Amino acid sequence: MQVAVIGGDKRQVSLCALLAREGHRVRCFALEKAALPLKAEQAGCLLSCVYGADWVLLGIPSEKGGTVFAPLSVQTITMEELLGALWPGQVLCGGGFSAQSSLAAVRGGLRVYDLLRRRDYAVGNAALTAEGALALLVQHSEESLLGSHILVTGWGRIASLLAPRLRAMGAYVTVAARKAGDRAMAAAQGLDACRFDELERIADDLDFVVNTAPAPVLSDALLTKLRSGTLLLELASSPGFDRDRAQTLGLRPLYAPGLPGQFAPEAAAALYWDTVGAILREKEENDGT
Repeated sequence: MQVAVIGGDKRQVSLCALLAREGHRVRCFALEKAALPLKAEQAGCLLSCVYGADWVLLGIPSEKGGTVFAPLSVQTITMEELLGALWPGQVLCGGGFSAQSSLAAVRGGLRVYDLLRRRDYAVGNAALTAEGALALLVQHSEESLLGSHILVTGWGRIASLLAPRLRAMGAYVTVAARKAGDRAMAAAQGLDACRFDELERIADDLDFVVNTAPAPVLSDALLTKLRSGTLLLELASSPGFDRDRAQTLGLRPLYAPGLPGQFAPEAAAALYWDTVGAILREKEENDGT
């Protein structure tokens, strides 16, 4: 199989190595700052990279502000440029495509797969994110997680995997969730649970706050009640909490996007390629019916 890998972070670098080991022909673009495997060809331009490729693989996320996510490149590639370089029938794979890009790709006759919309990938990615969050909490604190009081906001995939891990390490964990069913599920796992409007009463006891809710659920009133030096770990996409305000109050905000790419790029690359394999098997099964 011929594969074009464009942009992305350390995950895509590890993915290039994995594909090369499996004997695929790999061409890369917008990864010039990375140490790529010898068998991965660094293309001179976008067109030469995607020419003849069976699959075009972007990073996670695939785009930011209408441009291809490429932190390991000095180049800026718009999604319009990328889509214009592909031809009908070609396969584009990534995660977090905007509605505008998805529509343009479909209109261009491309087959598009957004991995973040697949449950198998999303759960695996959440598990790697939870593991990376644990590493960050240990790395950025002089206190032990054992015996600490930790607030986890939200009860999505990441929170539901992270909170029990924190509890297993001996922390006292409170989960703040909007839905009664989510609070019940957290309580059933031995965690404290509360509504968001109840957070101010426990603020003085907190050593760490981990936000996984992509909404401004940490009010200014709550931030002012937290002890100076409290670590606030942001795992959610925008808007999350007000990091500038938190810093002004003497708190320690830590913004942590793309944890799988930072802490477990090889595992993240394997998850990416395993999901592509699942897509291929599903396609074969559907074609055979």
